[in-house]
Amino acid sequence: MKVYGRLLCLLPLLSPSGLAATKDADKKSSSLELTPSLCLFNPQSERCDIRVTLTWLSQQPVCIEVDLPQLQRWCIKDEQQDSLTLDISTDKDVHFVMRDQQSNQPLADAVLRVKPLSEPQTRRRFRNPWSIF
Repeated sequence: MKVYGRLLCLLPLLSPSGLAATKDADKKSSSLELTPSLCLFNPQSERCDIRVTLTWLSQQPVCIEVDLPQLQRWCIKDEQQDSLTLDISTDKDVHFVMRDQQSNQPLADAVLRVKPLSEPQTRRRFRNPWSIF
């Protein structure tokens, strides 16, 4: 009876759903952080020029994809490397995706939000400061 109990405990590890759970655990252990994650730009310049740093944590070799045409897919060559600094010039949000180098599965993502600076709103009085009566 004890042997069957131990085998039943190992069954989820041997089943395909156990492998899927292991892959999900790897996905959850992977992270991608973008600093800074917000870029404010002057509406006259029409573009946001910023230097960003991507920092990741992953157990397997990864590639970083960016949805900008001037930046190509980048894969790590040194296992010790865990960050990347990029100079970006854009007028729209930029999406970064970290993918497993072998399976091309997405592991984590980050978004650089791009917002125009707006002029400060001036308060307007609703009534006149003086009165005839």
